[in-house]
Amino acid sequence: MDAFTKRNHYNPCFWTALWNPGYFEALKRGSRTESARSQHVFALGLCANKVYPTIIDHVHYAKGLGVAEITPEAMKQFCKKRFPDQYEHLAGYVDEHPETLYMDFEDILAAVEQKAKYDLLIEAAMLGGFSSNEHKGFITCLLVIQAMRSYEMMASMVDFAESVGMPRWEYFWLLKNAWGNQFVLARATVALACARWTLYRTDQHRFPLCDSPIIMGRDSVLAILSPRLLLEIDLKVASSEDSWVIREGISFSKYREFRRRSIGNTFREVIFHDSEELESWRATPEFKARVRTLADPTVARQVVAAAANRVIWGLHGFGRVPTEFESWIKDRVDA
Repeated sequence: MDAFTKRNHYNPCFWTALWNPGYFEALKRGSRTESARSQHVFALGLCANKVYPTIIDHVHYAKGLGVAEITPEAMKQFCKKRFPDQYEHLAGYVDEHPETLYMDFEDILAAVEQKAKYDLLIEAAMLGGFSSNEHKGFITCLLVIQAMRSYEMMASMVDFAESVGMPRWEYFWLLKNAWGNQFVLARATVALACARWTLYRTDQHRFPLCDSPIIMGRDSVLAILSPRLLLEIDLKVASSEDSWVIREGISFSKYREFRRRSIGNTFREVIFHDSEELESWRATPEFKARVRTLADPTVARQVVAAAANRVIWGLHGFGRVPTEFESWIKDRVDA
């Protein structure tokens, strides 16, 4: 067990390290040498209700979430349910080798980061935008995948799986297969791709990072791509897939909306390089209300489930993708 990953980060450390300005600038110059995990930032913690110094490795993670026990009996039940034609063969093998196994989901997260081209997220941060239509397309898919590995989805779905008797490792198996299925991602990505994209770009660190930075609403999505780049997708406005709008800077009212929605999608902590900015967030009525809400375990569980349902709403196409979509897209793919 000591060999398994102790901290499973919802947001990859090589990305969250950008919230250290020195690391960001070094990466932009191509001269990065220090470890992403060791970068210093400040955190505004909900549980502690205070701002404190920390390092990237100690934020935006769950302890031991990704380690799942696979017992011999669970293997048999899984096979009987999912692959009944192979049950006798597997049951015989397990009876001869009745060892308990362990799944380390961190390996899958690392592989997803490579396959989903998270390096293009870093490229967008360095460019302050997208280099091409294809670049925007990869970011679209990445937004959906990142939302699926968010705090609210992982916590809520693991909780739900256990409540219905599903082992944690089986949920991880389902999630892994969902990421590998282009039809699972298609509904959400087509809705996002056909909406209006606006990038708010700054030349200095401006946007603190909450622990669940893909913020889904009924009619819009906010995504914190970097400390200098905020994406807003307006689902009410149709737009072509090959277009996006760049705004230099951000208005006071839009920043207030960003702050409000970020606080409303924070479950553990917000990070930034500037402790004074985080203190100003801590003083807001929205943050004080969030602390009170999450202090009650029963209410907190309901809040997490509601946030997960917003992600699921997005995965189903934000209510804007027709029911026959899968048949239509399958015919196109097969052709």
